[in-house]
Amino acid sequence: MVKTSTTTAGRSTSQGSTRVQPRARAVERRVRCARTVRAAGGVSGGEGKDFMKRAFERARGMLENVGERTGVATSGMKCDIDAPTWGELERMLSELPQEPVDDEVSDASASERLFGTTSIPRVKLYRDSASWCPYSQKIWMQLEEKRIPYVKEKINMRCYGLKPESFMKIAPSGALPVIELDGQVISESSVIARVIEDEFPEHKPLLPYVPGSAEGERARYLMQMERALFGRWMQWITSSWSDGSGYSAYSEVLDSVDAELGSGGGPYFMGSDFTMVDIAFAPFLERMASSILYYKGVKIEGNGGRWPHLDSWFAAMANRKTYRGIKSDYYTTAHDLPPQLGGCAENGDNVSARDAIDGVDGVNWRLPLGPLNEKSLEPWWSSDDPVAARIEAARKIVSNHTNVVRFAARGCGEPGKPSYSAPLSDPNARPGEAHIPAVDAALRCVVHAMLQPDVASAQGPAKNAGMFDADATSASLAYLRDRVGVPRDMSYPAARQFRAYLNWAIERL
Repeated sequence: MVKTSTTTAGRSTSQGSTRVQPRARAVERRVRCARTVRAAGGVSGGEGKDFMKRAFERARGMLENVGERTGVATSGMKCDIDAPTWGELERMLSELPQEPVDDEVSDASASERLFGTTSIPRVKLYRDSASWCPYSQKIWMQLEEKRIPYVKEKINMRCYGLKPESFMKIAPSGALPVIELDGQVISESSVIARVIEDEFPEHKPLLPYVPGSAEGERARYLMQMERALFGRWMQWITSSWSDGSGYSAYSEVLDSVDAELGSGGGPYFMGSDFTMVDIAFAPFLERMASSILYYKGVKIEGNGGRWPHLDSWFAAMANRKTYRGIKSDYYTTAHDLPPQLGGCAENGDNVSARDAIDGVDGVNWRLPLGPLNEKSLEPWWSSDDPVAARIEAARKIVSNHTNVVRFAARGCGEPGKPSYSAPLSDPNARPGEAHIPAVDAALRCVVHAMLQPDVASAQGPAKNAGMFDADATSASLAYLRDRVGVPRDMSYPAARQFRAYLNWAIERL
């Protein structure tokens, strides 16, 4: 029997002049979420008013203590959890059918991509560790589409960690991405992209147009349009001044982008062929779709009519195997952009979408989850398979459970010093060592629930196994929930299931 005490964790983090103390506000929204669910009459499973009172008081206590650590508390709130061992969970997974590995699907966790070759790759790609950098994404996608063998080294972005000295020696600016081609260091994504096209002509050309040809001129014009759209987006998303004019200016260029997609025959910018033009647009259209909805309340992906050709492009991209393993989700992107851009500005019309994306509206990130499709708040352009998504999430956690448990236990531990501007990253944080057995047990319960949802949901956390304080464990599960990154950790459907099941456990604690 493990008996641990409570450590209440909360702190504020500045991520730019336009968004102050985002973690404090996130906690405040979770308080409002508790009020919403309580007003609706409780949660599924008959937990009732007593649970909601405890959940609300716990959330209010976290809000009051944002920015400070209170050390060991004596709330006396205890909870029991029973779950299979990690070995038993691994056996359960081994008995399930597993899809064969498809090497056409990009793998964010892979350290090398050989595409069936046996020779030493000529290319080494340095990209960011969290899969946040749009310029790294361009080169990553280009290598995957051309199926050029490469090895990969992940480097921190400055907003969430230090860069290793070994990298700074070859790239003194520290900027990403960087490649080594036959030992030669090349930086700047636009230069890297041209070099890759020139050096590997035998691999699927992605800009196969004669300079000066009609196709070549169209590709050049579209690349310029991408930069114009980027500029309008940056002006709007980072400013709280003249929001209406910012929307109009951005939409004007997006209307032109949609028209060009239609005139070219689609679904891609150069017609039926996927090219470097699509690679140029992809990282930023992806970030625009999430950030504009989150901070401005405007839906550009799955808009419902204004930009139909853009929706066809989003759908075609989502079904490309290379992009499937590279694309992020709205939540990850909405929170990783401010530390990169110096802040993003909300306009007040975004509250409903923001709270839904953050999973604090009492509906999203809550069981039972509704289906994913093209009409979802975050459109899903492929088939929805929740069982496969839960299995994917379970495999990811079980295969790395020791590290995941310790990472989650940072939620009841000590914040890192020095801190970084990215609220979803705290690389120097220390876990609450005394609570690790309890966090381990709770996480096993979550994985068990994902693998056997009917049995687990009916049973809930079982009694008579290990008594421990609920607050520290709940804080740890919440810390993990809020830091599941796509695609770094798992796909969006898997992350969606995992976040909801973490909330399921938190609610029962």
